[in-house]
Amino acid sequence: MIRPGATAWSALITGVLIYEALAPEGELMSETVDRALARHPVLIRAILALVWLHLANLLPKKIDPFHYLAKYARVNR
Repeated sequence: MIRPGATAWSALITGVLIYEALAPEGELMSETVDRALARHPVLIRAILALVWLHLANLLPKKIDPFHYLAKYARVNR
């Protein structure tokens, strides 16, 4: 049986690949990040680092906003 997390990752990757293949000129996701970096370099790099640290399990739960979001969502189902 495929676990829900694996299904979510498969859907996310598939969606990104489809979008990138069909994106209008200049609208690739990386190009959007480039534009955001030009406007808000510190903020965007902080967000990217936060996501990476979360996915790499390098953020302690007490400071991981994704942990708190999931915890909140579970309590309020």
